[in-house]
Amino acid sequence: MPAKLIISNSQNDSNMFYATGFLASDDFIYSENAKKKIIYIDDFEFDRAKLEAKDCEVRNYSEYTSGINRNTFGNILINILKDSKIKIVQVPGNLKIKYAKILIENGIEIDVKEPFFYEREIKKDNEIKKITAVQRVNEKAMKKALNIIKKSKIRKDGKLLYQKNILTSEYLKNIINIEFLKNDCYSESNIVSCGKDSAQPHNLGSGPLLANQLIIIDIFPKSKTQRYFADMTRTVVKGKATDEMKKMYEAVLKAQKIALRKIKKGAKPNLIHQKVEKYFVKAGFQTGEKNGKMNGFFHGTGHGVGLNIHELPNIGNGNKKPLKVGNVVTVEPGIYYPEIGGVRIEDLVVVTKTGCQNLTKFPKVLEI
Repeated sequence: MPAKLIISNSQNDSNMFYATGFLASDDFIYSENAKKKIIYIDDFEFDRAKLEAKDCEVRNYSEYTSGINRNTFGNILINILKDSKIKIVQVPGNLKIKYAKILIENGIEIDVKEPFFYEREIKKDNEIKKITAVQRVNEKAMKKALNIIKKSKIRKDGKLLYQKNILTSEYLKNIINIEFLKNDCYSESNIVSCGKDSAQPHNLGSGPLLANQLIIIDIFPKSKTQRYFADMTRTVVKGKATDEMKKMYEAVLKAQKIALRKIKKGAKPNLIHQKVEKYFVKAGFQTGEKNGKMNGFFHGTGHGVGLNIHELPNIGNGNKKPLKVGNVVTVEPGIYYPEIGGVRIEDLVVVTKTGCQNLTKFPKVLEI
């Protein structure tokens, strides 16, 4: 078997953090061979790595500088591999080109493996606890955001007024981010989209929030220290929802319940997704392109969540691999019509032997 090799930083590379449990912003080297895990790192981070890295031997770059004219990262890397008699390495698909070039030029054979750690799909108990803790933070932020919408006043022009100011998507996203930061979490982007914007699933939203329109709030914080994500979406209307909006909401809620009932050990994700698709068609919500824009249900039913916001397994037509105990996935059906807006409801669950445990406790209400 080739030795596993990661050359990256663990702040931005989830595989490196998963392997080492050590958080660093600069690139360092990780190798795994014959069940031995080794971190190679510079003087600056050496002592901290020895204290914080999990189940890893920590070695200093200075051990591998003999016999080379220049102590460059590339020369040290090759000395490390030569010392361990490594000629073939298994690397993740995001290996930087500059490192791949060094390896190839020095006769090291590269075997690209994706996913790099299959075991990441199955979350251990301590990982589930970390994800759950972030979801509790997520719920705090959602509650704060919805309370602001609830307390807002409706102007004659339909715009919402909060504390004498027009309530905007940007303001609400800032409030959400502040709540995340108060609880040792952060998010690089959140979705607060209203009206026509909500008909585009990943439209982040901008401008004033409006009464009697669908508002999608999709928020996905990450723990600053533990590095795990959570994910949740709620759709609300400030004021009165139209009959069409109510029908859409009830259909999405029912579709989510169908998926939740189907999720368990051994269930095939593509079949779960197809059940949701068939339900929407039966309920009268067709999917397809109309006037150059997509309508209906045109994304997956869910995706894995962990050290990345999107990771395996996916719940969609492309995945026939049975679910396993410990998979943590979102359940987020949605339907979208440009002339009305969109509705999406998302919970986060962990797969069990007989079903799934919902890690999300936040209520689902349309009109507020």
